[in-house]
Amino acid sequence: MKIKSLYIVFILTLLACSKDDDNTRTIVVEEVKVIETFNPISITFVYEDGSSIQSDDCISPDLNYAIQIETTKNNEGNKNVSQIEYTINGALYSMSFSQAGIKRNPIVLVNGKNIAELVYTAVSVELNYTAQDDFELVD
Repeated sequence: MKIKSLYIVFILTLLACSKDDDNTRTIVVEEVKVIETFNPISITFVYEDGSSIQSDDCISPDLNYAIQIETTKNNEGNKNVSQIEYTINGALYSMSFSQAGIKRNPIVLVNGKNIAELVYTAVSVELNYTAQDDFELVD
């Protein structure tokens, strides 16, 4: 019984002891800056000059085409460049935006279905191009 009492006193003594109050913790809080980014809102196939391709337009290999992306401002923070990633027929590309608006990159259409998609948003557009093969006029 005497051993149990000594054991209990020893445990209570350990519990009653605490670390010195001089040991203080320093918590560093990092400042989080709001970064201005630009969110893509649309992706479209256009003529190289930016005019839209109408549904009844003839897609010609003699004309130049582009992919056009429109962005909007995400917030009012510091102005940084945003990389907007997109794919054309599965190949990954990106455009840099330093302000909200519209940008275009020239492209070459492939024979058949051309699909452009904004990465991370699943917004996509499709354009069918059928190349006209050489033909002979038969009398």
